[in-house]
Amino acid sequence: MSRNHMLLTNHPVTLSFEDRNRMARLYEEVLVRLEEMSMITARTLKMNAGKQAEVHFCPIAPGAGVEFEAVELLRTERGRGCYDYRLGACFEFEGAGTEARPANEGNSYEKCS
Repeated sequence: MSRNHMLLTNHPVTLSFEDRNRMARLYEEVLVRLEEMSMITARTLKMNAGKQAEVHFCPIAPGAGVEFEAVELLRTERGRGCYDYRLGACFEFEGAGTEARPANEGNSYEKCS
């Protein structure tokens, strides 16, 4: 285990061989699905998803009175591509500064920045 990982936790627990193999397969599957979701979002929003684009999965907490279930999927130089599950719609935070984020204090989006 690297020194960086040791800084994250005091007591790492190594998985059994079977669990490690299963977790590796699940990790790869999730990563592939997220990449696919980000590509669809980038294509839909006509965002340049070149080498500088980053794939993310970061839930966006709804603001007061707003009913949506959205996640950030993609970060590019242009902005951030997101998907609202309830509406089935992609949207973009242009510039994606704090002004574009919902302003509630317990916002899970802030944790993913």
